[in-house]
Parts: sequence; structure tokens; C-alpha cells
Amino acid sequence: MLITENALEFARRHIEAYYDTDFFPKPFEFLAIWYCWDEVKSYLLSTSLKDVMSSPPRVLPWRKARGGYRVVHQLEPLDALIYTALVYLVAEKVEHARMGPDVSCAYRIELSHNSFFSRGSGFDTYRDSCERLASQHAYVLSTDISDFYNQIYLHRIRNGLEDIGASPALAKEIEFFLMRLNIKSSQGIPVGPAASIILAEAALIDVDQFIAQRGLDHVRYVDDYRIFSDDEEELKTILEDLVVYVHQQHRLGLVAEKTKIQDSDTFLHVELQNAYQLEKLDLMRSIEAGNQYGEYNDEEQEGDHDDHNDSDLGERLSNALVHAKESGVIDLGVMRAIIRRAKHAQDYTIVPMLCDDLEFYLPVINDVALYFDALPSQDHLALAPGLSHACLHGHLESQSARIWIGWYLARHLAGHTGVLKQYVQRCGVPTATVAELAKGNRAWAKEAKQKISTTASWDRRAYIYALSGLSPDEQKVSFGVLRNSVSLAKLDEWVCKWVEDGMPTLIGHPSNA
Repeated sequence: MLITENALEFARRHIEAYYDTDFFPKPFEFLAIWYCWDEVKSYLLSTSLKDVMSSPPRVLPWRKARGGYRVVHQLEPLDALIYTALVYLVAEKVEHARMGPDVSCAYRIELSHNSFFSRGSGFDTYRDSCERLASQHAYVLSTDISDFYNQIYLHRIRNGLEDIGASPALAKEIEFFLMRLNIKSSQGIPVGPAASIILAEAALIDVDQFIAQRGLDHVRYVDDYRIFSDDEEELKTILEDLVVYVHQQHRLGLVAEKTKIQDSDTFLHVELQNAYQLEKLDLMRSIEAGNQYGEYNDEEQEGDHDDHNDSDLGERLSNALVHAKESGVIDLGVMRAIIRRAKHAQDYTIVPMLCDDLEFYLPVINDVALYFDALPSQDHLALAPGLSHACLHGHLESQSARIWIGWYLARHLAGHTGVLKQYVQRCGVPTATVAELAKGNRAWAKEAKQKISTTASWDRRAYIYALSGLSPDEQKVSFGVLRNSVSLAKLDEWVCKWVEDGMPTLIGHPSNA
């Protein structure tokens, strides 16, 4: 086993402080894992990774800001731990091999107690570098890689990791782990886990070097490239060469409709200095948008802003949301910043505006649900009419809405109206189980006993969780029968132990599960 104890401990701290993926709620299984941590850690350190793998990731179609969908992922909880730990072991080598932050701008890696990216997303650096280089050169080539995460060849990641000094055995382990996630497909990394950001950066190190060795200045933000020159013909030549290089070396392609050469004045106006972009910067400053990936210490420290004395915060958030929506297209950075600021302040002001058009906000429905969840208890009942209306009119039927709004309702409003109750029942077994247990529905718990043996993975663990709704004597008998009649996976066993012991939450280990 190549994973170390330090790597696993980092993975635990990281998932506790943030999420296992950006696009799904954190599952309750992590509470069971933390409760049985010594046993879990011993198992992972002593077992071959191929014997730990459980099932493929959950997938979800996620609405893009400008239309269409992309597929996002949630790994099985043990796989999420392993993936984070494996990438932790190569993260610093990736950072040392990257070009400087003025070129490779996004998510500079700086390992802390629980974070990969203590210095934030790097978008401001990207913007500053573009402005500086555009002022120095006459022309700009803009392009980006098509469907990047889903098209990355895993063997290229392995080769790239070996090239920067990772041990061949570790690079091979990462490749094989990802291939097992992909059911032996050699393409694609999960969309959602923070670890994937690092592997994506590793994959493009040589592309940055290819451009730089041609003597051209360039900037990259994830898979978006901006290449600068005083000679338009030189940019046409590098574009053709770049198309060939990324195809031959990575089997990747460029997005035709996003590939163009502009004079620098046009580029500055269209991309950086038009009225909307400048207003966007003002919006971000007015709501004091911070770094979501900065090191997290505890909930009290997270509340450093004195929002209770900020009498006009709600008005500023409301105005910012109105301005951000006027274009008819979601700007993800601005919208997330507004919603996260409201969440941080537990400010209700923008709730009605969001509820009036939840379909529009599907690209940020995760942030919307987390914001609703963070509101004071008295505000949840006020949300019920708006959410009931959205359910009745079919505005929450997308899979992402069912995952996130279902999660929120199960925690706070599942039994408030018949409409909301019926909606939660359509949101999957794990969500419905949380809702029924919250209502004290013993019939659900009793029926779960018969369903454990005929289900697997997420649904099975939800039904095991449902046994917590039984009386102590019936629960004891049920677990005895379960262990004697059903072949349980390791994670199933840890969930059983956690439920049997009363589902304790360890002090100092917060979770949104």
C-alpha cells in the first residue's frame, strides 16, 4: 500500500472541512467513518486498493451557466478518502513543476492543515496577467480545451506525474485507481473532487512548456488559454501547432467557437474592461467575497465579519443579485459570491428572489441549498410556500434540484406540506430516509429491515441508517439477523456499528451530512 497515514489524515481533515465533491451533499457515511476512524485507517493502510474499491461514482447532469449540461461525480466515501490521499502525495511535486502563477494562474497548490489551495482560485491573478500582457502586445489568441476533464487520458496523467518526479509505483497506482473508477475506461477524471483540479494541472504542464518554448507570452486558467504576440501570423502558426500538439500528445481538441484571434484593444474591452466586467468587480468588492478554499479552522473563526452591525448588507446583496441576473446568464463567480456571502451572514433578504426563479439558479443550486440550510430555524417555515409553489409548477424536477433541494427539505421541511412530502419521496432512498426518520416514521424503519438484503451501496447504507428508528430491542435483533444473513461490505459494517452505538457525532468534527 502506497498511501501513508499522513495522507489519510490529511484526506480526513480536508473532507471534514470542505466536501468530498462540489456537486453533492456530504453523505452521512462520513460520520460513521470518523467514528470508526482507527479501524478504517488500519484497513486502508493494509489492504490493496483494488480490493477496497466498491462501486462506480454517482453521476449527475449539471446545468451549465450558458446552457447544456456536464456530468459531475460523487465517489463512494472510501474512494473519496483514497483519491484525496493519493493526490496529496503528489500535490507538491505538481506545484513545483508548474509554470509561475503569472502563467498557470488557477488554484496554486499550497498544502495546509486541511486545504490544497490556501491561496484561493487565482482568478484575480489571471485577470491581472491578461491586462498586463494585452497592454504589451498587439494581438491575443484565445482558446480552450474541449470537454477537458472527461477527455483526459489517464496514461498521460501517469506519464506526467513520473516526469515531475513522482515515484513510478505511485503514478501507476493513481492511474489504475482512476481506471477502476471509470470501469476500465482510460479517459476521464471525476468532476467535483478537489483532487481532480491537481491532476488536471499535472496533465497540462507540458502544454504550458510547449507554448513557452516558442517564445510567446501566455496565460492559462484551468483549460482556458490566452496567448499574446505583436504578430497576428505568429498566432495563427502557434494555433495550428497547438492543435497538433494537444492531439498527438494528449488526444485532446480545442473548442472551435471559443478559438479566435483579436487585437488587444478588442480583447480588453470584450473580456476584461467592458461595463459589465467592471461592474462585476464592484459587485464582488461590495459583498466582500472571500476565498472559499482558504484554510478552515472552526465555525467561530469563519464568522469573523461582524454582520450583525452591517445594516445594509441585505440591501447590497439584493442589489447585487438583481444586477447579476439582468444579463439573463448566470455569472458563476458573482452568483456564488453573493449566495455564499448571504449564507455566511445568515441573511434572509435574497431568499424570496431565489425562490421566485429557482430554475434559473440551477447552475448554483448547491450553493442555494447550502444557504437555505444555514438560515436560522425560524426562517425555514417562511421558505415552505415558495418551495411548495416551485414543486407544484415543476421547477425542481431536474436531478440536481432533487439532490440538493431534497436534501434541504429532508433536514427542515419534509413533513410541512403534502406537496413537499411527495417531492422528497421522489428524491431517492437516502434523502427519503433522512426525512422519514426526522418525522419519527417507525413504519419506514421497520420496512427497511427487509430491503437491506436486496439493495447495495448508497441505498443499502440508507436502509441500515433507517434502523436507528427502531426500538432498542428491535434494533438489536435486526442487527443480529443482518450480520448472520447478509454479506456486508466494510463500509456497511462501519455504518452498522455507528448506528448501533447511537450515531454519535465527534466533537470538533462538524458535518453537513
